[in-house]
Amino acid sequence: MKLHPILLPSLLALLLVAGCSKPDRPTINLYRAVHVGDIDQIERNLYWDADINATGPDGRTPLHVAAERGLLVVVSILLDHGADIDAKNTFGKSPIYTAVMARRPLIARQLADQGAQFEPNEMLIEAVRSNSASRDIIKFLIKRGANINVTDKDGNTPLHIAALQDHRVIVKHLIAAGAEVNQRNHAGQTALQLAIANNSEAIIAILHKYGAVAGKPEM
Repeated sequence: MKLHPILLPSLLALLLVAGCSKPDRPTINLYRAVHVGDIDQIERNLYWDADINATGPDGRTPLHVAAERGLLVVVSILLDHGADIDAKNTFGKSPIYTAVMARRPLIARQLADQGAQFEPNEMLIEAVRSNSASRDIIKFLIKRGANINVTDKDGNTPLHIAALQDHRVIVKHLIAAGAEVNQRNHAGQTALQLAIANNSEAIIAILHKYGAVAGKPEM
C-alpha cells in the first residue's frame, strides 16, 4: 500500500516521537534494582531522578552493593550517572574497600582507575586480617603501592597476621608475592614462632619450606 506524500512526513514524525518516548517508571527502587542486577530497572530509576547516593536499610549506597556483588556494568552505569565514588557506608567504608574485602579485584581496579581514594598498605593489612586477601587482591594492592612487608602498630607484617590467624592459603600468597619470612615484630617474633605457638602445622611446614628458621625471640 502506497502512502500519500502529504501523510508521509506526519507518519515519520509520529515514529520519531514514539522512539523518543519516556521509559516507564520503575517498579522497584534503585537500591533493590542494584541488588538483583536489573539494569532496565536501574536505568529507569536513574531516568526518573532516583537519589543515586541514597543509602539502603543496611547503610550502603547502590555503588557499595554493586562493588560487593562484582557488577562491572552496574558500577560503570552508576559512576557515569554521578555516583559518589568515595561514599561511606554506615561503618565508614568506601566502595573500593567493599570490593577488596569481597575479593573483587576487577571492581577494585575499575574504581581505582576512576580515582577512588584508598591507602594500599592499610587495606592490605585489613584484607589479610579479614581473610579476604586472595592472590589477585594482593597483586592489585601491591601494584597500587602496598608494601608486602608493611607493619601494623605491633610490628606485625601481613605474614605475621596470616600466621597468627591460621590463614594458610594467604600465607602462601604472601610468600609468593615476596613477603620476608624471617621478619620480626616488635616483640621479636617471626611468623614461624607465631605459627608454632598456635600449633598451626600446615603453616609451620609452609614457612619451613620457604626458608623460615626457628629461634628465640629478640628482646
